[in-house]
Amino acid sequence: MCGKMKKLYLITGATGHVGTVLVSELMRRSEQIRALVLPGHERHLPQGIDVVEGDITEENSLVPFFDRNGYNRITLIHCAALITVASELDPRVWSINVQGTENVMRQAYAAGVDRVIYVSSVHAIPEKPEPEVITEVNFFSPDLVHGQYAKSKAAAAQKVLEYAKKGLNVSIVHPSGIIGPGDVQTRNHMIRTIHAIAKGTIPVALHGGYDFVDSRDVVDGILACEEKGRAGECYILNGHYIKVSDLLNIIRKMRGKAVKKTVLPHSMAKVLAPTAERISILFKRQAPLFTPYSVYTLHTNGHFSHEKASKEFDYEPRDIVESIRASLS
Repeated sequence: MCGKMKKLYLITGATGHVGTVLVSELMRRSEQIRALVLPGHERHLPQGIDVVEGDITEENSLVPFFDRNGYNRITLIHCAALITVASELDPRVWSINVQGTENVMRQAYAAGVDRVIYVSSVHAIPEKPEPEVITEVNFFSPDLVHGQYAKSKAAAAQKVLEYAKKGLNVSIVHPSGIIGPGDVQTRNHMIRTIHAIAKGTIPVALHGGYDFVDSRDVVDGILACEEKGRAGECYILNGHYIKVSDLLNIIRKMRGKAVKKTVLPHSMAKVLAPTAERISILFKRQAPLFTPYSVYTLHTNGHFSHEKASKEFDYEPRDIVESIRASLS
């Protein structure tokens, strides 16, 4: 008689925004979880999961994380990444997002991991001119996208596809801008922006907009893709496009404040952004919200399609107003 199937989820980036919601959902489902964390970060994780200290940029440290002794099925969900909208080039972005991802995929392949989901980003996908809707691609290159984060995610996605060709059972999901609950370490650029709007420290809207998705919908999409997604395929997990002016006024209404009609023109935002970024770094000692890249992003084509994910595993994002409200709680 065959023994009972014993399954383990391996999670990188378990203390990040998506990782936090993912761990919570897997615990709700009574799944076995092993999380890879940097030394000292285990305090951000709930009790009851297996914690392995390691660093995806140091491949030897990953060996204990991939130990499958006692488990006959292992699923890896690779969420770890360094996200930035800063202008200054940060070598850690490439080291973590590209080299780290390659290390993780190489170890997963060597360990015979049964199923892998790589959490990429829509920023890895080349932009199309408006009004075209952006859909999935099967080739990625840093030369086709803009910004250090986007370039790193494009390079990483291409490396993941190379492992798929070698036989690794891996699928890629591409979330749009993530909002919603779970940002326990307050690192998410957009969540910080939403809170700043609620506090009144961002009094006017910028021209433009983008697509934002709830962290809970991303997690639902990840787990549905694990079950029904096809190896070597990519799936966009977007939410809804919203203008910054509409976002600002939704938040103001939630806080009982008057609607504002003032919108900062794109040309003026471009001029002000470099100075605003320098001031934030020098005096506020924190990652800036208003940068040339964030202004650039809001003026790009933010219209994506999740039709493929909806058809293959019933992905459907919730109402954006609910996500905005959850971002403020």
